[in-house]
Amino acid sequence: MQEYLKSENHPFVALIYLILLALGGAVVFGILGFVFSALLFGFPHDILNEGFMAGEDDVSLGYLKVIQIFTSAGMFLAPPLVFARIESKKPFNYLKLDNPVPSALLILSVLIMVSAMPVLQLTVEVNQAMKLPGFLKGLEEWMLAKERELEVMTKKFLVMKDLSDLALNMFMIAVLPAISEELMFRGAIQRIFTRWTKNYHLGIWLAAIIFSAIHVQFYGFLPRMLLGALFGYLLVWSNTIWIPILAHFLNNGLTVIAAYVYQQKGMPIDEVAETGISGGPLVYVVGTILLSAFLLLFYKRSKLLKGYEQRLG
Repeated sequence: MQEYLKSENHPFVALIYLILLALGGAVVFGILGFVFSALLFGFPHDILNEGFMAGEDDVSLGYLKVIQIFTSAGMFLAPPLVFARIESKKPFNYLKLDNPVPSALLILSVLIMVSAMPVLQLTVEVNQAMKLPGFLKGLEEWMLAKERELEVMTKKFLVMKDLSDLALNMFMIAVLPAISEELMFRGAIQRIFTRWTKNYHLGIWLAAIIFSAIHVQFYGFLPRMLLGALFGYLLVWSNTIWIPILAHFLNNGLTVIAAYVYQQKGMPIDEVAETGISGGPLVYVVGTILLSAFLLLFYKRSKLLKGYEQRLG
């Protein structure tokens, strides 16, 4: 426990460092993304045009995708790597990148993600049915407007005409977020709050709440928070960041592949966005909840690696 808690900085100071690194990284990499986009597509003379910022043509959409990739890398990938070097002489060990990954846990994590999908879809439906009190009507209208804006952009990002579009989206939506967001939220933020509270459960849930809030999608807050918590427990019980990275990749990547397959069959993107895994009958939902709980318990009890629970016990 003493070895685990050893750090050069108090958790509050460490959190400030991480926030500053994220803000600085987003600005610097955002600028680099714009420059790189200009080299690829030419300098856009109508960059301040509302249509350009909405990605209404191939060039503007290409700009937005490149900038999205660079900004994501600058805000979520670079900061935890630099931060880990500040906090530890062994940054890969700090982020749990160099621990072995048992194949049994990889298989279990895949089964857990698949079994949890109907349950998560049910939480999506519950979250989307949320209604705020009358005196918060203005806030609710703003949240709905923001949600629609993000939904429109997501649909445009998911338009895929060929395999090159699929490859780009897999990198932008599945590979990069899985690695960068897990390093940031599970590798760095979760560890900071776990050290601060001396309780890994609090560390997991605080990181999950921040993980969900940072996406600014209010009507997807609950399922994203639960996903973040799931990723957090997968890290704690395996002691390797690669397990939650795989789970995160599966969650995002399956959505991208499904969207591509449906579009190849001629389904419009608006219909694709509405296609999902239904919560299903009550018996089915209860069954998947029990299966997910059993798999998680089996995962925790596997004892293939010592995790944070033993270190804090």
